[in-house]
Amino acid sequence: MLKHRMLKTEKVGEGDEEQGSSRFENKIFNDYDRDHQDDNMKKYMSRQLFSEGMHFSIKFAKKTLRTTALWGALVFIGYLIGSEALPTALLSVNWLFKPPPTLKQIYYSRNCHEILNSTRPLYTEEQWQRFRDIWKLQGGEDPSKLYKRHDRRKSKAPLDFVPPIRAGYTTDGRGRGIFATRDIKKGEMTYGGTKHYIFFNDGHSYRRFLEALSDEEACDIMKFTWPQNGVGRKGQPVIWGPMDDMALQNDGGKRGANTGCPKHKHCGLFDEYALRDIQKGEELLCDYNTFFTLDFLEFEKWKKFGL
Repeated sequence: MLKHRMLKTEKVGEGDEEQGSSRFENKIFNDYDRDHQDDNMKKYMSRQLFSEGMHFSIKFAKKTLRTTALWGALVFIGYLIGSEALPTALLSVNWLFKPPPTLKQIYYSRNCHEILNSTRPLYTEEQWQRFRDIWKLQGGEDPSKLYKRHDRRKSKAPLDFVPPIRAGYTTDGRGRGIFATRDIKKGEMTYGGTKHYIFFNDGHSYRRFLEALSDEEACDIMKFTWPQNGVGRKGQPVIWGPMDDMALQNDGGKRGANTGCPKHKHCGLFDEYALRDIQKGEELLCDYNTFFTLDFLEFEKWKKFGL
């Protein structure tokens, strides 16, 4: 009986040891899980704190920038009001949102419809040179200088060629024109070369050039220049015109023209020849239809340049 109790006690002791070991192992695993969860929570909280901090910093920076910009604008407006410069500033802001003027708008805003109907003066060589200098200072470039060596558009005029022409007034009431300074034989060159031409590839550069001129000068330039295809280096259209007395040449039509390109002759893009004998003092006329329409200011032609 005693032995049986001892064996039973031993068995109970063994069970207690097993249960105690199991409880110890569970405690270790529970402690590990708790520690692991605490680490994850700490990492999560760190990320949350970092995210909240960044969000607050960005929000604060934006608010600060807006406040600074607002105060800066108020100070600037106050300065303008105090300096009486506000009207100019408002006009400048208005200009930023307005489309650039078309040629027609420039024409009428410059009062060209009245100016060109009045007697216009002849330009001196110094005045023509001033136009060419303004064009060059604004970055003007001659596309013909980029033509390839054997390009058929290149001028055949010698470098020292001097056109036998002078400016004057016509006797038939048409106003200005050009006249022969000597007798000119049929087939002789009357004009050539590009050294006095100006070129514009877009409406912006053309507007900028006109802005540098007086109303009277700008109206004349709009009459002396025209858009034409095939002039650019790769044949693209440009706005161009001669800045010398050649700009005053009048139209004679197909029958009345005494200068141009003779039949069966290849002429450079910028060259003209006598189509018959021309006497000294006779007016030199060309046929406008050979290179543009009769109306220099046919506004539809300018739209491809944004004008």
